[in-house]
Amino acid sequence: MKTKLKLLSNASRALSATIFLSAVSSAAFAGSGEFGVGGSVGTAGVGIHAKAAFSDYISVTGGFDYLKFGRDEAYDGINYEGDLKFSNFSGLVNFHPFKNGFNISGGAYIGDKTLDLTATPATNVQVGDVSFTPAEIGTLNGAASLKNLAPYAGIGYDGFMTASGNWSFNAKAGILFTGTPEISLVSTGGTLSNDPTFRAELAKEVNNLQRDIKDFKYYPVVSLGVTRKF
Repeated sequence: MKTKLKLLSNASRALSATIFLSAVSSAAFAGSGEFGVGGSVGTAGVGIHAKAAFSDYISVTGGFDYLKFGRDEAYDGINYEGDLKFSNFSGLVNFHPFKNGFNISGGAYIGDKTLDLTATPATNVQVGDVSFTPAEIGTLNGAASLKNLAPYAGIGYDGFMTASGNWSFNAKAGILFTGTPEISLVSTGGTLSNDPTFRAELAKEVNNLQRDIKDFKYYPVVSLGVTRKF
């Protein structure tokens, strides 16, 4: 509950900051056409964004991205149904060293980045160091959670500042520094779900999963989008 409340609070702050940035930027730059809003699609999901240019070299972007899709995967010999959910606010500062569309960006994404996992074995599988039957295991419910606040660094092209018309194209490629995912796993509905010995083996299984994914500390961000200047 505390984690959910903290995430809700952080998301609320990020949304407020984005709205404030949009309002201030719109008022300050509406006359010069250096404020815009648009949409994008990419590995972080479908997004909306607002941006403003403060000089020939600096622009800022605030946005929100949402992604959800399912993927089945085997981890440590157990087949899981996976449900990846990204729901993130972002804030970026973009440096245009040549006063054109090329830019170097830095900032952060804040929000939910979670892979929910569900497994209902149909045959005997090994949990930890011991083999158990489907009836003993029941259903395994787990999650692999990335950091709520993840720094971002990348490069891209954005015609927002130099386009002769109101519409412009943008593309970016970068990395989210998410840290190693934190794994949780519980058993429900099994005859041994509450058994101390089984739960000890389940804890070993979590450690095995944690070891298998310890090098997954980064998430690639690639996107394409359009912006309308006002």
